[in-house]
Amino acid sequence: MRAVWLSVAALALTTSAALAGDGERAVSVGAGYATYATPNPADDATLMPRAGAALTASYERGFGADLAWRGDLVLGGYVGGGTAGTALATVGLVYRVDVLKYVPYLEVGLGALMSTGGPFASEVEPALRLGGGVDWLRSRARSVGVAVALTSFASDTTTLTISFRSTWRWGYF
Repeated sequence: MRAVWLSVAALALTTSAALAGDGERAVSVGAGYATYATPNPADDATLMPRAGAALTASYERGFGADLAWRGDLVLGGYVGGGTAGTALATVGLVYRVDVLKYVPYLEVGLGALMSTGGPFASEVEPALRLGGGVDWLRSRARSVGVAVALTSFASDTTTLTISFRSTWRWGYF
């Protein structure tokens, strides 16, 4: 078993399969599951929807081998407890770990969360987005993957999205 771990470590250290760099750009779109949790001031309970869906879009611009600036827009719709919606816009950083054709990444972003309908009084609140995922490289310019993101900060509302995404890249030479 030790030999397997040493082989994996050596392969990871010597492989540079998906090199990003200064000026690389990417656009991603995605769709998936969404939910929220918000307090109910009337009875000290937490309100959550029965079902929710999200559409996501992001733009990235690389400034190093592993780092990129990233802007995200996430639109969520929910049913149960009244029809509600959220819109999230964030700007932040992505740290990418290149490992063969599967590329895990972590992201952090700051922005604003707008919520309306259902249990929400229409309002805009500051938001911190923490997330991550794995992209599966189909070619140098194309990948598909799964992303998970949790958003909360100085607001009462917390959102969670789990989505499938498709990415197109250019400017990597």
